[in-house]
This record gives sequence, structure tokens and C-alpha cells, in this order.
Amino acid sequence: MKAPLRGPALYTSIRDYIKEYILEHNLKPGDALPPEGQLVEELGVGRSSVREAVKSLQSMGIVDVRQGDGLYVRELNFDPMLETFLFGMQFNPHTLAELLQIRIWLEVAVIGDAVEHIGADEVTKLEELLKTWEARVQDGEEYSDLDESFHQIVYGVLQNETLMKFFSVFWVTFTSLESELTRDTDPENVLEFHKRILEAIQSRDPSQARAQLLQHFDHVKERIDHYIATTSG
Repeated sequence: MKAPLRGPALYTSIRDYIKEYILEHNLKPGDALPPEGQLVEELGVGRSSVREAVKSLQSMGIVDVRQGDGLYVRELNFDPMLETFLFGMQFNPHTLAELLQIRIWLEVAVIGDAVEHIGADEVTKLEELLKTWEARVQDGEEYSDLDESFHQIVYGVLQNETLMKFFSVFWVTFTSLESELTRDTDPENVLEFHKRILEAIQSRDPSQARAQLLQHFDHVKERIDHYIATTSG
């Protein structure tokens, strides 16, 4: 048994021990961690301290607590960041605009690589998606999920899971405010921007893809700016 842990920040030491355990044992998402009772015995601490440490790791998105089944390693996620953004916007609506700006910087920076790596299969998926999108616009139906899928297909070819998870944070944040944001005044125009982005991809023209992307984001920025002005007013 390890020497008992002591000190006012006891749960912090337990938390660090669990993180080190994950790394030292090369655990993967979904792998089981030692049960609570084993941690109590090995570390010589109280059960309440272990629970406090586990609760902290759970809030950080590192572990998953399955009721009646123990502790498991979670897949990398940005849930804590998402929660921070959602809560922060209640105090400062400008957080959403700043998040959009970060996303614009990222997409503008990587669109060239995406155009270079995208293949015929992805192009076909984008073509089919735009057909579905056009039908929804004609029927006056919601299409924000297709907008998200379009960007996921484009940047998915870069095989960067962290980048994709960050984009998901933006979409969840944006859609959480969907009822409060102004509706698209010209959905056909939004669709047209995406058609042009696809045309630039098909032509292997990153500069044109970047230009159309920026125009699309100008439209998104207008909706967010209106939301901020209304909320701040």
C-alpha cells in the first residue's frame, strides 16, 4: 500500500494519481479504472476524498462514472469547454462572437489543406448533401444540421479529431441559441455560398474556397451581432 496522502488539497493528489494511473497503464477510452474501494485502500485515504477527486475528473471530462458499474476512461472531449462557453454567454454575449472569430481563423487556415486532401468520395457526399439541402430550403424546412455536416465532411479529411471536436463545440453553442438568433433572411443565399465552396473544392482552388467561406461567415456574423445587440440592449 502506498504511503497515506495528507494535506488540505488531498483530493488534488488523488486526482493526479488517477491521471498518472491512466497514463502509466496506457489505458484507452472505455477501459476500466480501479474501483473506488481499491483506491481508498491503496492510497490510505477516506472514501469521501476519492469521490471528490473522481467528481473533479468527471467535470474535466477525463473519467466516466457508470452507476453501479465503476469508473471508466472517457474519450477526449471538450465538454468542460462547452459548459464554460454556455455559462459565460449568460454574463457576456460577446463570447459567442469571439468563439466565431476563432473558428473563422481556424477554417481559413486549414481550408487549403482540406481542398488538397479531399477525395472523390467526399465530393460525392457533399453533392448529395447539397441536393438534400436544396430540397429542404424549397420546402421551408430547417437545414442547420446539413450546414454542420457539410463542414464536417470537408475538414474530416484532415483526420484531426481535436479540430473536429472544437468545431462541434461551436455548433452546440450556436444551436443552443438558435431560438434566440434571428432566422436566415435568405436561406437560398446561404445554400449558394456552400455550392460555391464545393465548386472551388472541385476545381482545386483553395483561394476561391477561402473567399466563399469568408462570405458565408459574414452571414453568420450578422446573425450573431444582431443577437448581441438585442441582448446587450
